[in-house]
Amino acid sequence: MRIRGLWAEGWRNLEPLALVPGAHLSVLFGDNGQGKTNVLEAAYYLAALRSFRTTHAEDLIRRGEPAGRARLRAEVEHRGLERRFEIELGPTGRQARLDGKSVRGTAAALGAVSVVLFVPEDLLLSRAAPAARRRFLDLAIFNVERSYYDEASAFQKVLRNRNALLRQGSSDPALLDTYDEELARTGARVVMRRRALVTALEPRFADHFRALHGDLPVSLVYRSDPDVEAAADEAELELALVRGLSSRRAIDVRRRFTGFGPQVDDLEIGFSGALARSHASQGQLRSLMLALKLAELTHVEARLGDPPVLLLDDVPSELDPVRRGLLFEVISKLDCQTLISVTEREIVPALSDRCDFFVRAGKVVAHP
Repeated sequence: MRIRGLWAEGWRNLEPLALVPGAHLSVLFGDNGQGKTNVLEAAYYLAALRSFRTTHAEDLIRRGEPAGRARLRAEVEHRGLERRFEIELGPTGRQARLDGKSVRGTAAALGAVSVVLFVPEDLLLSRAAPAARRRFLDLAIFNVERSYYDEASAFQKVLRNRNALLRQGSSDPALLDTYDEELARTGARVVMRRRALVTALEPRFADHFRALHGDLPVSLVYRSDPDVEAAADEAELELALVRGLSSRRAIDVRRRFTGFGPQVDDLEIGFSGALARSHASQGQLRSLMLALKLAELTHVEARLGDPPVLLLDDVPSELDPVRRGLLFEVISKLDCQTLISVTEREIVPALSDRCDFFVRAGKVVAHP
């Protein structure tokens, strides 16, 4: 996939933006707080229909914008087909259009633009809370399985309803039985999707880590309750989940929340036969996270038949010179379009088809 053009009006602090990225590498450089990340955020929003920095849509609209609206547009090329995707945010919510036609529903709009995002916080993923690693898995699945949005939403809806019932102090057995069955059914699908992703990522993860750091054993394991892990297929998963929910019901009633199921699972990142978060050095952890994001990118390319756009938000600045050099060496070999934000453009090597853009006070200008 290639972004042929990216436009934004009323978005964050940006002046009206009309960006034509390079075919391979585009470098957005300038001081902190000038708007570099806002450009990447606009591209990400067009792909994910959400920000990676805020959950409040009003934060995305430029302060003092007379119309109280923000508009984004991308013209992309995917498998030789050119498409136009537009989003408008305003007082009445969000409207999306694909090739000039209105698109209703989040699931229907996903997929018009495909990106893989890498932000400095991702370098801390192995030591973050399990929720961050589950979020990584879910977003990576969304990138290749558009139906997963509805599947994950169905699970979250049942989970919210069950938790609401528990918070009310209700222990109605018949009603909880109904929620348990539905939570097990939707949860089994979530676990199957996450398992399949981890299985697909692990060999790519190992290959990229070998290229970045050396021939040391690494692993990815999706961790659930032991009885759930023992389940071989979706039917067995559903049975294991409903049994687990039933056996722990008294605990959930007492604590007033659901403490068993996919919402407490984790992605275990292994390094040299131990947990990376407790045994890998800081440099090794960074190499592991670089390898994991590159594994996601090449997985998306393999599944969709076209590489996604890689967005790197100030990540090179967080790396030591050796790992930075290895990252750019890998990027130079990837057949993907890459947008990078940095404070100093000199840290990015002179790769082929590179285009530079200077960002200052929300204005983005092509720089020779």
